[in-house]
Amino acid sequence: MDYENNLYERPIGIIAKRNLDKKRDSFIRNYISFIMNSKIISDTTKLYIRSSSSNSVAAAIKNYNQTASEDEAINIKTAQSKINYDINKLLKYFPDNMLSEVLVHSSCNLDDYIRRLNLAIADYSKKNKLLDNLDLKIARVAAQESLEEDEFNELISIIKPYIKSHMRYIEENLDTKACGYLLYLMSTPQLDGENKERYNLVKQLLE
Repeated sequence: MDYENNLYERPIGIIAKRNLDKKRDSFIRNYISFIMNSKIISDTTKLYIRSSSSNSVAAAIKNYNQTASEDEAINIKTAQSKINYDINKLLKYFPDNMLSEVLVHSSCNLDDYIRRLNLAIADYSKKNKLLDNLDLKIARVAAQESLEEDEFNELISIIKPYIKSHMRYIEENLDTKACGYLLYLMSTPQLDGENKERYNLVKQLLE
């Protein structure tokens, strides 16, 4: 990956020497792109990953600070803490030996690694912010690449009433007479006949 976060058209270095099959090459590319373009790791960790001067964090940060302004300079201890934090964050999604497994073993469990990557992408995708407009908790499960048309239509029909803008519209346009009657049902201690039946129906809905 170059310094503008664009992947090289052809693999270079160690990856090029491995002569990976198309599926593993695609996974490595997607993984690198995700790591370097998402917020899963800090800019400091990305800086360290890009550093070719040394495997030492201190050496990488010192090299960066030589040309950085005083305001942009990074404290070495702070950098080490951020990198350690990011490593632990990555380990929540990916096994420590994942990259070596993919690079060395063509029989590695690539489907599981792809599933893990898709989950991480789903968790850190900017598109997920759109779900903030939904007043409904979406289960944290592995991302799915496809869904049958009827299942998708059912999903839309289920979540539509919980879209916040839709709920606001309903709140603003509820009939005041109906609201008053609902308050009457919920606040009157002794009800009979049709009113009692309606109260029981509302109670069942809300319990």
